[in-house]
Amino acid sequence: MPEHPLSLPELIASLKPPLSLVGFGVEGRATLAFLRGQGLSGISVYDRGFSPDDVAALEGELPGCSFHGEGDWGESLSRGGGGTVVRGGGTVVRGGGTVVRSPGVRPDHPALSAAREAGAVITSATELFLAACPGPVAGVTGTLGKGTTVSLIEAALTRSGIPCRSGGNIGLNPLAFLEELTPRDVTVLELSSFQLMGLSGPKPGIAVVLRTTSEHLDWHRDVSEYRAAKRGLLAPPSESLHPRSESLPPQGESLPPQGGGQQVIFCADSEGAREIVTGHENGALSFSRVFPLRDGIGVVGGRAYRYRNGASEALPRLTELSLAGGFNQENAAAALLAAEHLGADPERALAAIAEFTGLPHRLERVGVVGGAGGVVCYNDSFATRPEATQGALSAFAGPLALIVGGSEKNADFASLAESICRHEGLRRVVLIGATAPRIATEIKNAAGMDREAPPMVMAGSLAEAFAQGLAGLPGKGVLLFSPACASFDMFSNYKERGEQFKALVANAGPAD
Repeated sequence: MPEHPLSLPELIASLKPPLSLVGFGVEGRATLAFLRGQGLSGISVYDRGFSPDDVAALEGELPGCSFHGEGDWGESLSRGGGGTVVRGGGTVVRGGGTVVRSPGVRPDHPALSAAREAGAVITSATELFLAACPGPVAGVTGTLGKGTTVSLIEAALTRSGIPCRSGGNIGLNPLAFLEELTPRDVTVLELSSFQLMGLSGPKPGIAVVLRTTSEHLDWHRDVSEYRAAKRGLLAPPSESLHPRSESLPPQGESLPPQGGGQQVIFCADSEGAREIVTGHENGALSFSRVFPLRDGIGVVGGRAYRYRNGASEALPRLTELSLAGGFNQENAAAALLAAEHLGADPERALAAIAEFTGLPHRLERVGVVGGAGGVVCYNDSFATRPEATQGALSAFAGPLALIVGGSEKNADFASLAESICRHEGLRRVVLIGATAPRIATEIKNAAGMDREAPPMVMAGSLAEAFAQGLAGLPGKGVLLFSPACASFDMFSNYKERGEQFKALVANAGPAD
């Protein structure tokens, strides 16, 4: 890690020309806007989705940049990009170049490998931000709860009067606000396996690893690669705490650095999280919903305690959250530990965390159909993996109807099927999307001699599924829309899917 972050001019000067950008999704577009805003032009942009019409339109919209479809990536990138880079009116000679990889492009893509062999430096928006961020950074990863935990940390810091920004996978490329940051500003990043795979250079001073199972197995080769990618968040155990994590004077009773290294905070109940932090346990803080801990936060007998060197302190508000679901106790515990380490006042931080009502499409209470005492509807469209739906199911006793299914990501539904069959309050399962037949088969397989499968209904649309779910709850109960799958078979993204569900609820009855 460098002794000090780069200044913005130093960062731009460090980008070896010519400059290329691979992948032009949401993050890629924001990265290009940042680079152009720093006076760079002659940037070559590559995306497999570009048609000839797209190229013509983009080159008209963004003069000085060239756009390329996937067919010529390998040849063009290995030659050092598609053009020269101009800084401040002066032309820079072509060289091995710098390639900024967007998260959806694998680091071992053949075109990137060819560029690397030709002498190009492969980097990413996350790496660029971490190299130049002047203030403390906390990075949050895991399979479940990243966005909620980032938002909880931000709420806790804000309540304590600590200026902060959030970005990353939660929706905002942090390069978009890099120029606005001062050494006192904290940045909290949600970081996916895509963003962490191959991440080199400076690391966040605080690394939070939430419950981790498996995900994106349509992109990652296997679970091992997925978890190994997330290890990119962690600094080598011997490295000192990132200097910018010590630049913020404590606002309250902040925790001291543990063992002089990057502060690691992890879910002790998760085999995946434990695997990721292996070798970093010394000085780490952990959280558990199962047992007490030496250093961290544990929930024992339904009560939460903070543990320091084995001594405990009760935290009653941590089990009285506005957020539904016991799994959110994990997110809240992780957020409290991170916020305190960043100097947040413990009491103010805990109050902000307890009062937080959640993010859209994440177990969001959206209304009641049938008036008071009717069917309470929850939109959990962000649940794009089976484990997220299992957590949502555990938040409700019953009577309950579940809408589940979506596009295929090669997920394993066996454990979810077990949870569905064990749920005593589940009255009906409505299956939608491409995965519906496979989920139905898993549920039937999970229903052994000691339990029956709940009634199942297939639906051809979300509107039909909504009606079938209500029909399974005569008059009262909870209708939970938690797909456990991606949305791409029927919708453009989880947000569109969730908004359609919310519209169905609004049109069916008054929201409470």
